[in-house]
Amino acid sequence: MPQPSDWALVIAMSVKSGMSGGLSPARWNGRLSITVTLATAISLLVLVSVGGVLGVGIWLASKNTLALMGANANQSIANMVDRIERHLLPAEDQARFIAERIKSGEFDPADRTAFGRLLTGGLAGVPQVESISFFYPTLKTFYAARYAGGRIELGEVDHADDPRYREYLASIPEEPHWVPPYWIKRHEGTYISRVHPVRLGGRFVGAAAATASIRELSAYLRKVGEGDAGTRFVLYGRERVLAHPVMADGYPGLSLDNPVPGLGEFQDTVLAAIWREEGRSDLIISLAKGTSGHAVRIGGQDHIFMFRQLHGFGPAPLTVGIWFHVEDVSTELGRMIVAFIVGFGALVLSIVAAVILGRRIAKPIVRFSAAAGKVRELNIGEIDDLPGSVFREIDQQSRSFNAMLYALRWFELYIPRKVVERLVKRGEMDDTISSAREITVMFTDIAGFSSVAENLSAPEVAALVNRHFEIVAGCIEAEEGTIDKFIGDSVMAFWGAPDTQPDAAERACRAALAIAEGIRKENIRCKAAGDVPLGIRIGIHSGSATVGNIGSPGRINYTIIGDVVNVGQRLEHLGKTLYPEDAETTILVSGATASDLGPDFHLTPVGIHPVKGRTGEVDVFILGD
Repeated sequence: MPQPSDWALVIAMSVKSGMSGGLSPARWNGRLSITVTLATAISLLVLVSVGGVLGVGIWLASKNTLALMGANANQSIANMVDRIERHLLPAEDQARFIAERIKSGEFDPADRTAFGRLLTGGLAGVPQVESISFFYPTLKTFYAARYAGGRIELGEVDHADDPRYREYLASIPEEPHWVPPYWIKRHEGTYISRVHPVRLGGRFVGAAAATASIRELSAYLRKVGEGDAGTRFVLYGRERVLAHPVMADGYPGLSLDNPVPGLGEFQDTVLAAIWREEGRSDLIISLAKGTSGHAVRIGGQDHIFMFRQLHGFGPAPLTVGIWFHVEDVSTELGRMIVAFIVGFGALVLSIVAAVILGRRIAKPIVRFSAAAGKVRELNIGEIDDLPGSVFREIDQQSRSFNAMLYALRWFELYIPRKVVERLVKRGEMDDTISSAREITVMFTDIAGFSSVAENLSAPEVAALVNRHFEIVAGCIEAEEGTIDKFIGDSVMAFWGAPDTQPDAAERACRAALAIAEGIRKENIRCKAAGDVPLGIRIGIHSGSATVGNIGSPGRINYTIIGDVVNVGQRLEHLGKTLYPEDAETTILVSGATASDLGPDFHLTPVGIHPVKGRTGEVDVFILGD
């Protein structure tokens, strides 16, 4: 997308390209010089129009830059929290699984052979968990542990001489819980465990526990942070470091009384200063709800901390965060400053060009001024080419303006004119800030297009696709959807942005049903005419996505990105396997979309299906009869 500075350069260059020759200097006769007057007027027009667009562009760029930085920061923290949960939650699942098998009577902890197979099988499927064990009231522990090379072995430990163990079992809570970090001397490491007490008939018979290693958690942080700016960390409460890349290979000084290092003496001196009041300042970027952050000046350098508290993994909350040097995020701000300098220079050049043009003009420019006013309002489609003239000066003026208008008409095809127009006329930018929005996305694709197209000429293929897109686009636009892009014979559209649409899911599904009806009628026409009928696959999914101006500084699109887009596209592909091969229309919607639909929509559940390229599965429904 052209930036505001590009507009200024296009206007200046287009006008300049149509000028040649000059006028003799006019003598002073007591009246104002039309040359000076017109030069001044055009300069003011350029200053107001180009300067206005430049000002809006710089304002929009600065807001979008900060918003994008905030969105990236929020996404980083959200990814961190998600990765930590995915690393620890399997321990909860396994502890609960073992406890439930015992409660149901499927396994007897006294039968070490069968029970050992249960522990070994449970541990094999969760690489995040280092051991699964069962605490007996007799102060013995039977466990399955993972060792170097992935080897799993069974073992038993007697804790009769451990007063802490005895005290813990004597007062163990009834509900499942995470225990605080603890040190195991024989393994020279710190661990956290999810404990699930087991009671039969009101009698305590033991507790199932799944254990995660702090060393492995730190190695996990180091791995996910490779190649990215910043240092990831997890604090236990506020004053203890639970996980950090430097702890991935062990950390000196840990013991039974000091299982995790204190923050004040931690090797990462920047992290150690996270709560320092001196030199602290607020961030200028907006953070998501639940995420906090600030900047601290340490050793003459500014460092940014962003973090979020994660509850439910122990008596103290986990503080999951990331810190980085300010220089790591200064690139985008530097680009914005460069864009401002270039834009201001283009504005100055435009004014100089306007003065030169004004000195060459000797005739009234009322029509030109009126047309230039429409340029400022971005009403390019309402402007007709200025007619030529037998007079050299007026003809030069007309050709210059027409050259500029020609360039702007081309640019109008490739820029989001409505977004810029809204900003110019109303001063609003909410629709273009990159932010998280709840949207519903639709993907369509012609079924078996390759086999149909191979027997057609290029013009016939183009006519076929254009007719198909006419039907699909008409149904989408009738429900006020936004067509994001055409991809070959596919269409991507979404609802919920730029305008908020609480009924986005229903709009998308009504559009899908309308498309199905349109394809049915078109196929009736095709069969009557002897043409090949077409089938269509449609996938619809709802969820949170980043919406706004996305791209590089030189090329930006108003679009959506996020997992919701990938799932929507995969649902469309899934229609190949869930519908008969000769189906005219396939419409699949996700559980997230189905939950937002009213009783007027007929849904048929087809189970939970994995989605290619994504962890987890998705509830899938067929929309329609």
